[in-house]
Amino acid sequence: MSAARRLLLLGLAVFPAGLASQIPITLGRVATGRLTLADPMFSDSSHYKLYAFVGGRGDTVTAELTSDDFDANLLLADASGNVLRKDDDGGSNCNARLTYVLPVAANYRLYANSSARAELGEYRLSIARGTRPAVPDSSCRGFGRVAGMIQVGQTVTGRLADNDPMFTSDSTYFNRWILPVLLNQTFTVDLTADDFDAFLLLTRGRGDKLVDNDDGGGGCNSRLVYTATDDHPLRVVVSTVGAKRATGRYTLRVADGALPIEAKGNCRFSRGGAVAGGGGGGGGAGGPPVQRRGTDDHAIAVGQSVTGQLTTGDELFTDTTYIQRWSLTTTPGQEVTIDLASDEFEPFLMIEGPGLTEFVGDEHGGPGCAARISRSFPQAGPYTIEVNTTTHPVRQTGHFVLSITQGHKPEVNDACTQPQSGRGLQVSEGPLVRARDAQPAGAAHSIDVGQNMQGQLTRNDVLLKSDSTYAQAWTIHGRQGQSVTIDLESDAFDAYLFVRGPGISGGRDYQDDDSGGNCNARLTVTFPETGDYELVVNTQGKYATGAFSISVTSGSKPKSLARCSRGG
Repeated sequence: MSAARRLLLLGLAVFPAGLASQIPITLGRVATGRLTLADPMFSDSSHYKLYAFVGGRGDTVTAELTSDDFDANLLLADASGNVLRKDDDGGSNCNARLTYVLPVAANYRLYANSSARAELGEYRLSIARGTRPAVPDSSCRGFGRVAGMIQVGQTVTGRLADNDPMFTSDSTYFNRWILPVLLNQTFTVDLTADDFDAFLLLTRGRGDKLVDNDDGGGGCNSRLVYTATDDHPLRVVVSTVGAKRATGRYTLRVADGALPIEAKGNCRFSRGGAVAGGGGGGGGAGGPPVQRRGTDDHAIAVGQSVTGQLTTGDELFTDTTYIQRWSLTTTPGQEVTIDLASDEFEPFLMIEGPGLTEFVGDEHGGPGCAARISRSFPQAGPYTIEVNTTTHPVRQTGHFVLSITQGHKPEVNDACTQPQSGRGLQVSEGPLVRARDAQPAGAAHSIDVGQNMQGQLTRNDVLLKSDSTYAQAWTIHGRQGQSVTIDLESDAFDAYLFVRGPGISGGRDYQDDDSGGNCNARLTVTFPETGDYELVVNTQGKYATGAFSISVTSGSKPKSLARCSRGG
């Protein structure tokens, strides 16, 4: 029992009987109710409703409290508030059950309560004479510790710490926040953090996933949009993706209405030597922490232009990019321009050092494919200039020119023609899947309504530059107003599915992650026009490949509530 719960129970002993309205309940009857924001709270910020009943001396009574919205907690007390018996999970499946022999004929109290702070929702309370058979399994799964409550229109700040609960599947810490909602209410949840790569999950009370998001808020921030199908309270789960056991501060906001979501974000996270990104290189979010190397013998000064070479002997991050560090000392407040250019790889440029509290990086700010950063530095340094490449093609190497000039230079918005790597990897610039090079012979795939096709996602498929995932397009002819359901299933990867074609400009209505259950994708679409559409087989994990099945059926199918366990 927690210290807070012990204090709560001690406090009940002196709780005046008249401070909370008592709801009468009779032995042998069942009451239904709902914990709301208006209900009184114990000292641990958990809400309760107070019931009163009359019992006879020697009566054996069994009380049960069940709920799918909160972790039930039940307390039996005498008329003065002295606790006689309490139970949390004795009723199985996080429900409460207690049995007690009443010592005297008197008035008694039952407190319908939650185990965690801020929990709300519907419940069922019963009390009857006699005993009940013991439940075979009294373990509690799905509920757990709650950080607090957030309501639509509110913004809260929190912190993930090493004593928070942890997803065992990928060793990431998380916080739960209770979110009261109304039927058919549409809302947007934003999670922003400078200390970790944010991940959002929206669930029902017992943890059944409704929707999740990684980078939909832009950069490495998360955003999800949802329309409530009932008025049961939901749970917003704040977590991380990438580095295991990441901790740090975050800001959580819930706004009324729907805000736009980036279909698949372009995240480049930098904190403590770990950089994860879809647009370029750095310390990949998909692997273990990387031991950073120093600047070694590489140094550069303002006014210099040096040539160098990125080789396989340089540091290799888990996102398969090489990186080389150069040291720079400046005058505080001095504005300089740093240019990185290469004819042999596509540059990505980063800077770290004292006084730089935000990520500083660039991909195409210079002429052509060159990277450029123009800024002033708050201190003398030394600062670390990181010569890096984009993630595609993988393991790029080659010669480069690094130059630093005094003063500001503007960004150059001209075309970038990527160097030919000779590896034959196809590259897509954004969420739409079209390779720069021609598709290999026999790569076309098609499917019709009523078919179930088997396929294989391989390293020869299109590589999406935005998030380092492979994609394979299947063509289907659709009629205007025709509704179909596409199912994408795989035991080899976490399936992600999206549709593009005439009349589709993107958005969350044409993409899905886990609605098919067990990390499979299910998407019901109504074709806005008559024409050929592409069903794009994709993954959530970087560079994931493997066998899959894709099927198209007429009409709609409900979403599955089977949870997806995110692997480490």
